[in-house]
Amino acid sequence: MGIKQNSNLSKHKKIIGNILSFDFGEKRIGVAVGNNLTKSSHPLETINTPLNSERYKIIERLIGIWSPIHIVIGLPLNDDGSISKMSLLAKKFANKLKNKFNLSFSLVDERYTSTEAESVLKVTQKNFKKRKLVLDQVAAQIILESYFERGQHELT
Repeated sequence: MGIKQNSNLSKHKKIIGNILSFDFGEKRIGVAVGNNLTKSSHPLETINTPLNSERYKIIERLIGIWSPIHIVIGLPLNDDGSISKMSLLAKKFANKLKNKFNLSFSLVDERYTSTEAESVLKVTQKNFKKRKLVLDQVAAQIILESYFERGQHELT
């Protein structure tokens, strides 16, 4: 799993703060929040609308609440690591967020995060309908944890 970082940030001072993570999908977007100092993260919300205008209103609200210094977006690669149709859509989504909200972003390989999230939720949440409601949020959290584990979470 790799991380590609696109930074608009100054190289002169260390920036510490909240980071929003997105598990992008055409039907739903999972969102998690974390902090690059504590490296803690938790599931936040599932954006459950296919309408882009509504999606961006919700994202704008979340950005207003959490004031992130950076965003992380899962990059859905094929099993062999090659770019998929969804990879291109996720990159487009990342660039839209960067331009609309003036935030730097990192793309994180998200292969198998939904499967991992499902495994975690099977242990903690027995009710399938409740699991499904938070699955994308937990996948976004796993993407963010992967970002922190790679040690590229210190923005300068």
